Amino acid sequence: MSKKPVLTDMDGVGPKLEEKLVAAGFKTVAKVSKSDPAKLANKIEGLSESRATDIISSAKKIMPKTPKAKKAEPKKEASKKAPAKKKVEKKAKKTPAKKVKKKAKPKKDIHARDKLIDQRLLRIAKEKRRKQPRFRHEQAHRWTRVSDSWRKLRGIDNATREKRKGRIAMVSTGYRKPKAVRGMHPSRFIEVLVYRPADFEELNPEVHAIRIGATVGMRKRQAILQKAEAMSLRVLNPGAPESISEEDLFSELDMEAD
Repeated sequence: MSKKPVLTDMDGVGPKLEEKLVAAGFKTVAKVSKSDPAKLANKIEGLSESRATDIISSAKKIMPKTPKAKKAEPKKEASKKAPAKKKVEKKAKKTPAKKVKKKAKPKKDIHARDKLIDQRLLRIAKEKRRKQPRFRHEQAHRWTRVSDSWRKLRGIDNATREKRKGRIAMVSTGYRKPKAVRGMHPSRFIEVLVYRPADFEELNPEVHAIRIGATVGMRKRQAILQKAEAMSLRVLNPGAPESISEEDLFSELDMEAD
């Protein structure tokens, strides 16, 4: 890395946690990388040991690697024997080898939408999604009639709502992804909801993708699809293809009969 890493470069460290680390005496990334997870968790309030382990491993990754110093070779002792007479040999003239020009590697084309998205936020969102548990209804395992879909917990004495040990995971703000990439389509296009062809006249096909509204009829849907194809815009829910009219069908049958 060209620049010296700072505390916020570590995964999972924001401005608030940075203040806590500085207050606890961890002012540099190097000091965090050399610390023990248990000691780090004890010094900072609200920090678990597993999260401290992740922060320390992230600090070790972004630390610049120092080149290893070469070991000095021991000097050879001069032999006491008299040096033998060197035989003079005719050296064969070497033909100079032709220098082979290395082909320059083609530069990778950075997509327009990737320039607008912070890649660090995408990595954080991916890691959070990997660790996120499956949120189910509290009684889904008990009753067949209860669906798996999550419902807000109610009740003053609910053990799951109080986050007691041995209960299912509850939806909370700690599982949220960064706001800039929250709800982004897996294709990394910015999703835009449209209801008519005039809604996406100024959109960029390299950045945006359109989703047709649920209340749009078939005739207007076909007009939207035709315009999107002309503009090279991606449609996330194109639906069924355009149906063949009866007149076209009978005209094709007449041509086959002839």
